[in-house]
Amino acid sequence: MTRSLLLSAILIFLFCMGQAQAQTSAVDYPLDPLTADEMKKVVQILKDSKTITGNDIFNIINLKEPPKKEVLAYKPGNAFRREAFTSFYDYSKNGVTEAVVDLNADKVLSVKNIPNVIGMGLDADSVCDAIVRKDKNWIAALKKRGISIDSVTHKSIFTGDMGIAPIGHREQLVLARYKKSNMVIEGLMAYTDFTTGKILKIVDESNGFYDKVNLNYFNPDSVKEINKAPKPLIITQPEGHTFEVKGHEITWQNWKLRYGVDNREGLVIYDVRYVDNGKERSVMYRGSMPEMVVPYGSPDLLQAAYNFFDAGEYRLGQGVAHSMSPGADAPENAQYMPAILHTENGVPFQMDRAVAIFEENGGVLWRHDTVSRRATNLVVKYYTMIENYDYGFTWRFKEDGTIDVDVELTGIVEVKGVHRTNEMDQPDKDDYSYQGNSFGTLVRPHVEAINHQHYFVFRLDMDIDGSENNSVMEMNSKPVPVGDQNPYGNAFYVEHTKFKTEKEAQRSVNYESARNWHIMNNNEMNDYGQHVGYMLMPGAQANTFSPEGSLLRKKAGFLNHQVWVTQYHDDEIYPAGKYPASNKVYDGLPEWTAKNRTIDNNDIVIWYVAGITHIVRPEEWPVMPVHHMGFSLMPFGFFSTNPTFNNSNPDFIKKQFKGVVKKQPDSVIDHE
Repeated sequence: MTRSLLLSAILIFLFCMGQAQAQTSAVDYPLDPLTADEMKKVVQILKDSKTITGNDIFNIINLKEPPKKEVLAYKPGNAFRREAFTSFYDYSKNGVTEAVVDLNADKVLSVKNIPNVIGMGLDADSVCDAIVRKDKNWIAALKKRGISIDSVTHKSIFTGDMGIAPIGHREQLVLARYKKSNMVIEGLMAYTDFTTGKILKIVDESNGFYDKVNLNYFNPDSVKEINKAPKPLIITQPEGHTFEVKGHEITWQNWKLRYGVDNREGLVIYDVRYVDNGKERSVMYRGSMPEMVVPYGSPDLLQAAYNFFDAGEYRLGQGVAHSMSPGADAPENAQYMPAILHTENGVPFQMDRAVAIFEENGGVLWRHDTVSRRATNLVVKYYTMIENYDYGFTWRFKEDGTIDVDVELTGIVEVKGVHRTNEMDQPDKDDYSYQGNSFGTLVRPHVEAINHQHYFVFRLDMDIDGSENNSVMEMNSKPVPVGDQNPYGNAFYVEHTKFKTEKEAQRSVNYESARNWHIMNNNEMNDYGQHVGYMLMPGAQANTFSPEGSLLRKKAGFLNHQVWVTQYHDDEIYPAGKYPASNKVYDGLPEWTAKNRTIDNNDIVIWYVAGITHIVRPEEWPVMPVHHMGFSLMPFGFFSTNPTFNNSNPDFIKKQFKGVVKKQPDSVIDHE
């Protein structure tokens, strides 16, 4: 009997251990994204507690990341908190509700009703069609143009501060477009209150262009492969990848890092470390792109409303996400990883091939004379589509410690109907123009692609050799005045300015002074007494054309500067606030930095606003060739010498190519 009990106890113990290992393998780190089962569990707990009614639309179901101090103190095998943050709304009610669910205890920890704010949307806002179809004035406005209500579909966009509904009501501007066409019927819009289900006001500008035209709009099914592809350029790794992926952890050469896909921010890079002579050195705790905005440059009401906060309003389109295309979005040697996302009704789904991890030929690592080394990079890439635009986000980790961040812009540019058909013609009297200048580029007769800008806000929680003793030093190169100290007019020096407070660190790019920012550890030095650190090196940039005090600048206050530095706070993630679709509600970087907290010798976050001005070319229709933009984080004093000096070239290259003889036949030149 004793033996039977003992055997049963052992079997139960082994079974439990197996279960624990299975659970641990799914979630083994405090920052691992929610699994599909966890998302389902969250929704069920909210239902059981009657926190949700069944009519709710989910803005977000996400991991509520544990406090940073807890994550930094975590040791493998230790227990850790596992919480989910949810935000949801009901069309018939003002505001949104936030709830935090404890997944370890299977209970709701908190419920918070937030009035007068507007939640995210995309798919669920298709209700606009049902609302306007019932309005006789809307039907009459279409009929006046000779358009039947049955021949159109409808789309809607947030009005923000341009709205006329009560604060907190879910108001959008509804537009009509012909079926099987993406051309909006210009000059006809309806301010629509989704909370009450009614049209508030119809804007009817009868001179807008509304004829049917052949857009040649991109259709995936109509793409023809006519031009022959180049001869095969095959990327293979016959010995397999050098990197290793374990759960959400990636190790490669001297790099260790983690990744996740956030249901609002998309790709997030966590806990980046560089192994320097066997010692793990922290570089970055968390890197992401938590907000972006795309303002359009035509003065009409519709284009002025086209200020899309694609993360904060539409969560990067991830509720209707699409997988990557192997061999094109990423090379054929990529290892693809899935991500768990959710629809707006709270149902999780797995997107296969969501993240691509691969090694690439990085060109030359370093060279002198006939001695050179080949560079190989580790790449982590994510693609998303938000309505017409597609964006790729790439984090590239280099052997020398550099991190390059690259954004790819492609997809379909926004167009509007115009009366003109030739770029050489003067703008038509019924088209918007200024002193004979239009606000876009013709890409087809009657089809104008509107001037616009793209701004991506990157949040970089840099922890250079630790999180508590970091500072930011601005570096500006300046010429020495010609005189006794610079008799030949060639001397210049670097002026260093250390920021003490958040307001001091509100800065802009200056290419004339080669301005960079040195993120450094105050207490750690390299062999030469230089602060160990990383340089934030900006890429191509664009200043906003929206003046101070404009509606856009009120909402997107992060456009006031291209670089911000804040004291770390667990809840300061979204630079335009949690709910940027809200009317006359402001939050984010300007509000946080108004506190003017100390950032010297502290735990700090660097915010970089990357921008471009897009004047569309005819060659970008019907689909836009990829445009690249980005920035670099480059070691500056982090090492005392070139960390790749002793790197080897791959063995297969040494075997494939013989050395060049010192003196070639019939040559009078010696070759070393």
